[in-house]
Amino acid sequence: MNTSTWINRYTRSLVLASGLAIISPIALASTTANYLAAPGATGDEATVGPFDTYDFGLGVGLVKINNDGTLTGYFQTYVNDHVLSSAGGINVPQLNVAGQGSGFELTVVASFSGTYANAIPGFQNFTLTSGNVGLYFDTTPDFSFTGDSGFDNGSAILTGSLTGGSGFISLASGTGIEQLALNFSGAFGNSNPNVYSPGVGGGNALFSIDLNNSTLLPAINSVQNHPKSEGVLAAVDGSIRLTAVPVPASVWLFGTALVGFLTNGKRKKIAA
Repeated sequence: MNTSTWINRYTRSLVLASGLAIISPIALASTTANYLAAPGATGDEATVGPFDTYDFGLGVGLVKINNDGTLTGYFQTYVNDHVLSSAGGINVPQLNVAGQGSGFELTVVASFSGTYANAIPGFQNFTLTSGNVGLYFDTTPDFSFTGDSGFDNGSAILTGSLTGGSGFISLASGTGIEQLALNFSGAFGNSNPNVYSPGVGGGNALFSIDLNNSTLLPAINSVQNHPKSEGVLAAVDGSIRLTAVPVPASVWLFGTALVGFLTNGKRKKIAA
């Protein structure tokens, strides 16, 4: 069986297993974000929505592989776009994606832990079991991958815990995917009620992973103050599809959404 067949078969099984494993079921949620009401807003922000997906720019992750089969990792990126799945991207001129200049920025910081194994020849499987994530609002755009700074110095408007996830890396190509389930409600997290209406209860994230990125990675020396010598750097691109709370009972919605992530490219932007 060739490598392409392995990837296709494993990806299909990953989608099915992930869809059935998440606490059933998932309801997609659209919300409106009033960034004018975020802590520290200066009045030149925007109200955006409805949208149901945060799309990220290319971010950086650092994964530390331990000898006992466990792993720990760190990730940071920025919000590149707001998307309403039925319509496409929403144009938000005030959203800064450069890390300098005017407007406001939204950045994401996460840490996680889990396990790994070489269950399939040529692939390293991993399961993420715990972690946390925060989305930060900042009216002074200053994030810097090379400086390892500016990602968590704003106001946290969306925080949550990682409740599960899985993925794989192709050992031959250094690329792969991972899918995560997040919880933004309860004891470990919240969505700012002044910003989000209705509130956000959770999210499902799908990321592509590239260990061999030659554009971003060579200039990275650390992630969240952890030096690159501690582990393996990866360029990570992806999105978080927001979900409602309480979570009603329909696992098929999650399966449909995840397949959509895998098969659809970025859609044409529409006016806010």
